[in-house]
Amino acid sequence: MRSAHEAPRECAFFDVDGTLISIKSMFSFLEYLIDELRIGDSERVREYKAKLQQMIANDAPREEINRFYYSLYAGLDVDMVTQLGQRWYRQVRSQEGLFYPRMLEEVRAHQRRGVRIVLVSGSFHAILQPLADELGIADLIAAPLAVQQGCYTGELTGLPTIGQGKAAGILAYASDHPIDAANCYAYGDDVSDIPMLESVGNPTIVNPDIALRRISQQRRWPIIEAV
Repeated sequence: MRSAHEAPRECAFFDVDGTLISIKSMFSFLEYLIDELRIGDSERVREYKAKLQQMIANDAPREEINRFYYSLYAGLDVDMVTQLGQRWYRQVRSQEGLFYPRMLEEVRAHQRRGVRIVLVSGSFHAILQPLADELGIADLIAAPLAVQQGCYTGELTGLPTIGQGKAAGILAYASDHPIDAANCYAYGDDVSDIPMLESVGNPTIVNPDIALRRISQQRRWPIIEAV
């Protein structure tokens, strides 16, 4: 139990896609995975991609899209996907413009102050870990993929790390570590990030669209134009 004189540790929770980086990591990796495994012509993948595109076109809840996205990973070896994730990251990292420089400055400023950085994303460890390693980030709150006998099942073990799932992940993290969420920071770029932003004392909006900009102005949340 923390003593009354012990200051709570501060954390900064960063969404990834659209906040730290300029690409949609899950969809970028999906195309890479399909190409590397040479399964693009299979009936299973064709049907999967058609349904995924339909869900996106129909503006299905992001939580539903997130759950369905991982169904393609059923039966894939975790170690193999991890290796592909590392190779994919080297490829996208070699291209210009992956990171928003302004947001990298924000990460480094927190790190210099001793603030612990935590990535919070609906993406999963295999493709987030190389990015985290490069930035010296130890903690990830990511999609909880179910694994059996070294392979993904295609299902999640809990809430997608989207919307309320991000807030739940932060609250669980706060209960497991000596931190006070009221003293922490959070950065997000989408309306679905609002529950995450509301869970800390210092929320910041990044690259907002019109709807999110309106909300941030109503709540007097800071805005960073990183693009």
